[in-house]
Amino acid sequence: MDGPELVDPRKLTSLSDIKVAYDRLCEEEVVVGERLEWNVGNRHQLEAKLSQLARLAPTLQLVQADARQLHNTITFTHHLANNVSAKVRQLDLAKSLVVETQARVGDLLDLEGCSGGVATALAQEDYETAAAHIHRFLAMDETLLLHTTDSASRAESVETWFDRLRQAKTELSSLITHKFDEAVKKEDMASVDRFFKLFPLLNKHDEGLKKYTTYLCAKIQETTAQNLSSAQVLGPREKRSHVIWADTFALLFEGIARTIEVRQAIIETFYGPGRLAVVVEMLQRECDRQTARIGSEMRKHRRLDAIVASVRTALRSGSGGMSSRVGGGGVEGSRVEEPDPRDLDTLLGELTLVNARAELYLRFLRRRVTADFEASIPNREERERQEAVFESMLSRSQLVCDMAVVVGDYTVLEQFYLHQSFNKALAMDTIEDAANTSSLVDDAFYIVKKSVRRAIASSSVDGVCAMLNHAVTLIETQLAEGFKQTLRKGFPAQGYLDLNQAYTVLQSTLQAGKINPASADSDALRQTFLTALNNTETSIRHIKSLHATLEENINSVMVGLSPTAKAKLDSCLNDLKATTGKLALVAEFGMSQLRATAVKPRVKPWVDSFNTTSHDIKEEEFAAYEANDPFSQTLMVQMDGLLGSFVPLLTEENYRALVAVLVAEVAQQLEKAIFKATFNRLGGLQLDREVRAIVGYLSQVSEWGVRDQLTRLTQMATLLNLENIAEVSEYSTTTTWRLTPSEMRKVLQLRVDFKVDEIKRLKL
Repeated sequence: MDGPELVDPRKLTSLSDIKVAYDRLCEEEVVVGERLEWNVGNRHQLEAKLSQLARLAPTLQLVQADARQLHNTITFTHHLANNVSAKVRQLDLAKSLVVETQARVGDLLDLEGCSGGVATALAQEDYETAAAHIHRFLAMDETLLLHTTDSASRAESVETWFDRLRQAKTELSSLITHKFDEAVKKEDMASVDRFFKLFPLLNKHDEGLKKYTTYLCAKIQETTAQNLSSAQVLGPREKRSHVIWADTFALLFEGIARTIEVRQAIIETFYGPGRLAVVVEMLQRECDRQTARIGSEMRKHRRLDAIVASVRTALRSGSGGMSSRVGGGGVEGSRVEEPDPRDLDTLLGELTLVNARAELYLRFLRRRVTADFEASIPNREERERQEAVFESMLSRSQLVCDMAVVVGDYTVLEQFYLHQSFNKALAMDTIEDAANTSSLVDDAFYIVKKSVRRAIASSSVDGVCAMLNHAVTLIETQLAEGFKQTLRKGFPAQGYLDLNQAYTVLQSTLQAGKINPASADSDALRQTFLTALNNTETSIRHIKSLHATLEENINSVMVGLSPTAKAKLDSCLNDLKATTGKLALVAEFGMSQLRATAVKPRVKPWVDSFNTTSHDIKEEEFAAYEANDPFSQTLMVQMDGLLGSFVPLLTEENYRALVAVLVAEVAQQLEKAIFKATFNRLGGLQLDREVRAIVGYLSQVSEWGVRDQLTRLTQMATLLNLENIAEVSEYSTTTTWRLTPSEMRKVLQLRVDFKVDEIKRLKL
């Protein structure tokens, strides 16, 4: 710590300065006094520490001496290392000069040997040896070797050797080019490979690759012409006639892929890595030309352009679209000559096969060239730039453009096939005797699944997305809307009466052995309504299963997708899955219709009978009700009859929904009936018994818990079953009431033996 600032007495010229100085001195005096007292009080500890320091003094002296000795040693070592490193640098420089001198001497010797050896090799037509001499000559620094010579005569000899080797290089280049061209004409593959290996020795890498790839392109062109001729003469009844053009495309792609696979080794060995992209680019240009030839022949033989034009016209005119209703009847009034969907099935399969094989071929090119870039370009940024250039070349290639046109035509034809097949399913829609759904649902989703899976087989992201979008449109605008239109007609209430009413109606409908037409129409409407409701629920299950299946197919077939393509497919799959929401709303609407016409009109009179029996009863009546319940037994029989009539007519999910609707309606109507009655203690016991019986029955007929829906009803019975008002507080400590405080007071007021004032004083 810094000491206090000293006061100069000569500067104290005023009374105020003297007072300030005095106050400061007083404060310092207090601080010094406190420190002195602390030192005196801790005298023994300070003395012990001083004695310890005194004992350490000899040791510290030894450490100081060792430190001085270590410093001297390090200083000496430092100077010695500087001297040694200087000598090493001198030796390294001398060694470098010696090595360089040896290299120049070796170059001079090699130059003399190459000058004489190349002439001998050319005379003996040993082109490999001659090319090796030229390659060694091209690796030398001509200027440096000329400055190495120590005499004019020696320099003249060196210059002479250079002239000879330059002349030999020109002569050998012409010979190799001529021999290569002759080997190509003779189709001597061994000679072609032999002279192809010599171009890089003459630093003619680009020329060698160009000539060699041109030769490979000529072979591809020749093979494609043969395959094309075979495809043109193949009869329609031959085994592979329906996919002959896809096979022709495949032969082209496989031939180019095999060429790259076989020739890549020789290119990398003699030309070095990083040059495969040049070869692939030239081969791809030839592939584009051959693809255009095959595609033109395919369109002519398959009449693809005419078929697509007629389908587009049909779709624009609406005749190839979907019917506006879900039901019978086909497409009427069609003025366009449309192709048969069965014929399109074969053509669509071939188009998907063509695009799938093109995608497989392009993936092969990307994989090979990317691996070549990784082996030859260590810099990541440069490698990514080269990959981007190659990908840009592929994306602009004629093959990609032609496949985009094929996918576009396929999408139009597949859309037409999907619509026409769906219309046929509408026209053939029937209800099986043992089924509670119609054939439309299975047929429609079979068609959708077939079309989308065929699009997946094409490996085209755009094609798959297009078909998924068409499938979503079909489900939403045809199935969902068609089912809703049917359900909107309502469910006829007649036909679900008690036994006496059913017997009366049956007698009235038997007229001379015929059924009343009105009754038959009602039965048909009821069957149509329930079938539409079951179709809706079944469609939801089909969509979930279809979504899972298609997602699995996409992941297994369409591998190596970019993040953007994957996101597009996921979005379209999610749109397909989202159609279950619209169908769920349709099912909910149908169930509300069923509740309004088949459940509510039945339940209300059943529950109204609750008020015909008094619940302000005596012991004798309570005992009689225990033996023969006048309300709950009858209600359960009636509910059982209602549910039993629907069991064979509804799917399991719809039946569970119907039970839920019945439970909600019974709970609602019974709550209203309870508020219209009065109870004594025995009446409350009777109500509790009735509610327990109803809850037990509904728990048995349903496969899920209904007690939660009937909690309010159970709590009302509990309140009316209490012995006194005080028990309400005891129950409140262990019960979560679903009834509001006002509703609880209203229920308690139904007890004739509970006083209103006590009910009002309850703290709820």
